[in-house]
Amino acid sequence: MLAGEIIAPEDIPPFSRYLVDGYAVKAKDTYGARESMPALLVPAGEVPVGEVTEINVADGEAVYVATGAMVPSGADGVVMQEQARRSAEDLEVTASVRRGENICFKGEDIGKGEVVLRNGTPLSPFDIGVLAALGITRVPVFQQPLIGLVSSGNEVVPADIVPPAGKIRDINTHTISNLLKAGGCSVLFAGIAEDSLEDLTRKLTSMRECDMILLSGGSSKGQADFVTAAVKELGGEVLFHGISIRPGKPTIFATLWGKPVFGLPGHPVSCSMVVLRFVLPLIRRMKGETGPIRSCATRGILGTNVPSSYGVEEYVRVKVERQEGSLVVMPIFAKSSVISTLSKADGFFVIPEGAEGLEAGVEVEVYPLA
Repeated sequence: MLAGEIIAPEDIPPFSRYLVDGYAVKAKDTYGARESMPALLVPAGEVPVGEVTEINVADGEAVYVATGAMVPSGADGVVMQEQARRSAEDLEVTASVRRGENICFKGEDIGKGEVVLRNGTPLSPFDIGVLAALGITRVPVFQQPLIGLVSSGNEVVPADIVPPAGKIRDINTHTISNLLKAGGCSVLFAGIAEDSLEDLTRKLTSMRECDMILLSGGSSKGQADFVTAAVKELGGEVLFHGISIRPGKPTIFATLWGKPVFGLPGHPVSCSMVVLRFVLPLIRRMKGETGPIRSCATRGILGTNVPSSYGVEEYVRVKVERQEGSLVVMPIFAKSSVISTLSKADGFFVIPEGAEGLEAGVEVEVYPLA
């Protein structure tokens, strides 16, 4: 993520150059040329790629050039090689060209002094290409956020062991850590915490240097007592407990050591949706992003009625199918503990808190699950 504007120190391209193999000409000398009545020009040398030329193209002359070669003085167009026939003394041009045709002029791509990348821009491979074209190999960037992550619950065991009766594998750590990494974060996993004040306090302390802390499975009624107590024990403040959303209602938000702390629901879908809806947008702002918080949405027609409760913002996982030329959005109805629905889903749409569901046939915006 860029931490400042990038201003072009030079023109790109730095000189006018050709885009095809062919013959540099004065465009007016080719007007009216066609297969049955070619224009006759005099060959007057060539311009190799990568070399400076002092050739001046005069009226009635043509100079052979290769793709990428410098435009010689006097030329204002280029005839493609396929539109010319070379004889011993003449060049027959079988098509007319316009002024500027097949030429990329100096500064046409990027002009010197132009702002090419702005503060807060996530650097794409194409942005890196722009920087390379300008000879810029080092740029100021925002530091990659370090996110502390801990799972909690006496029933949770690592994913690589067979859980004893009454235990479940740790799903959230792997799902959330990979969402965070895909969002440009480093992740410090502090382990699985027991449902005790002492262990949660110890785990929180180990993540003191992180920029944000996520506690997975720490927001249900009994566990919340330990989370809020541990935050307060270390001098933090719980700002709220509970949001009018589904799934994800019991979410906790606190501050500790000046850092944001989320107590996430333990159910995998609830946990993931809170990360998508609240955690990742906050991280984008921490990284310096200034653009829209939500990713680009796909618009489609809702394929069936979807009920909802008034006063609750609801996130509905969906499949998107193309039917008779239209995108049809089909909800996936399942409980918040069913992780497979996220694997099967193409995205989710939002039912606003002021609506009591949506009817089939309305257009909805589907956001990606990343």
